[in-house]
Amino acid sequence: MRVVRIFTRDSGESAIEIREVPMSKAERPVSETFKCSSLFFRETPEGHVEDILELESSEGRRFVCRPGDLIFAEDAQGKGHITRSLRDTRGFVHVAVSEDLDVSRWPLVEA
Repeated sequence: MRVVRIFTRDSGESAIEIREVPMSKAERPVSETFKCSSLFFRETPEGHVEDILELESSEGRRFVCRPGDLIFAEDAQGKGHITRSLRDTRGFVHVAVSEDLDVSRWPLVEA
């Protein structure tokens, strides 16, 4: 399961990398359970990129999110990122996770 991680570099620039959720080896793989303190839903209206969701870091690097990708945005400080939303209004679930959840330790797929 791909996780698109958006984070802030020490320089203040946002950066994007692809990580993989560590899963069990069971017949129906599952991750460990993570604590969260709150969650909310949001709709994002149609943007100027068709059929896909595109993320752009403040450094100008772009990533395309595929169906089923998870987005883990932790760039609360710095210059931020741009999200270009797809063909239709999209629903998002925002989950506030525990401070000790360190996605940067998950397997790196693409940087």
